Amino acid sequence: MAQKYRDQYVHFINVATKIGETADPNFVQEGTGVESLSIAFNPQKDTYKDITKRTAKTTFNSYQLSSSISGKRLYGEDEMYTYLKDLKDSATAGETQLIEVDTSSAEVGGNYEAVKYDILITITEWLGENATISYDIDYSNPVVGTATMADGKPTFVEKL
Repeated sequence: MAQKYRDQYVHFINVATKIGETADPNFVQEGTGVESLSIAFNPQKDTYKDITKRTAKTTFNSYQLSSSISGKRLYGEDEMYTYLKDLKDSATAGETQLIEVDTSSAEVGGNYEAVKYDILITITEWLGENATISYDIDYSNPVVGTATMADGKPTFVEKL
């Protein structure tokens, strides 16, 4: 079994929509100028102890998935930069979608394992010392499926 590497998991963000807008999807790859992008699962749990027990009990409620991208370097030709700058300039958030594609999982026919999320992007910092932008992504509604690639863009199909 071969080890997997970070660059095999590719994130595509739909830059065609902002809150309240709809348009044909335009998924672009995020990663240019980004040194780290991981997804924190942030488990939401309840812990309680009633008076009839000596120990507490913890129950799991859900995950609150999120990413914090700190110090994305700015490149004018990067479509993600253009999208983020537009959010920053209009002081709004981006309610859109993200597709995570596992490019190491190609099957016959070029189908890759993929997960599609609804996401909310919020800008957290602009113009650090090295001309950067930082932002948070909050994930919801994961859908497992497959993706095919054409011209560097994914097409997602939900697994039934």
